[in-house]
Amino acid sequence: MTNEVVLTENQKQHIIKNRPEIYERYKDKFNEIVNDPDFILKDPKHEDTALIIKKYDNNVEIVLKLSTETKDKKNSIITLWEIKDARLNRYLLTHKIVYEK
Repeated sequence: MTNEVVLTENQKQHIIKNRPEIYERYKDKFNEIVNDPDFILKDPKHEDTALIIKKYDNNVEIVLKLSTETKDKKNSIITLWEIKDARLNRYLLTHKIVYEK
């Protein structure tokens, strides 16, 4: 529905509370991760949700709730974390790949 992505204050505080070191490491890279991902995968567990993955020294995953006709007008970042290569490889085998760089 839109290309806009937001990080609400509530979700930002959730990330800071649960993964403060990861938030600090990537807080200036949210736009880069969202706008230039290496993979976008469909989340098989949650409707209207995508997994945005960017490879740095570690793999960073942003969980993104997508805007739909019946929901919010903007896509919203839910959380982020780092994932190991083994998890990324498992995702690539088990999740629908929407985009691959």
